[in-house]
Amino acid sequence: METQHDIRRRDRAAAIALLGLVVALGVGLVLRRSLPDPSDGPEEAARLQRDAVLFDRFSARRERSAEGDRFSVSLRLRTSASVSLPCSVFVVARNDGLTPKLWAIWPPQAPGPAITASGHFHGGTPAAGYEMTLTDAWERVTAIFPNPHSGSFDVVLVYVVDPAGRILLSRPFRV
Repeated sequence: METQHDIRRRDRAAAIALLGLVVALGVGLVLRRSLPDPSDGPEEAARLQRDAVLFDRFSARRERSAEGDRFSVSLRLRTSASVSLPCSVFVVARNDGLTPKLWAIWPPQAPGPAITASGHFHGGTPAAGYEMTLTDAWERVTAIFPNPHSGSFDVVLVYVVDPAGRILLSRPFRV
């Protein structure tokens, strides 16, 4: 016959086993969500990777010519994996130290789905950007801003957005 002590010991062991099972299921669920699903394909795996898009050789300079002043930004982009990754690129040049604040976006567009009236990117419409397909080979992107203003830009922000609107790269550069 089971004593009260034996029943408590059995109940305690069952509770510990149940707690261990819940913890194991929780850890398994977290690991499953953090790893790419092989059935999603290589494009989705690249998107989920922390550094899906890499950049190199950023340069920004003010240029003067007979046609007028302009601000030129250039950089190279590629994927960190051997996949083709369709995306849109946006380049925002800003100077918040001026009054009124100075900003411009490339490709040129009015405030709306991709950029607010105050010059902040919110990427609602990826198709409004410069469309390209990145691979593991470097691709040059050159953004030209006509700059008729007397002030210059002090920061350039580069955004690479996938077709679903997820930001794959968001990188500020001081100029």
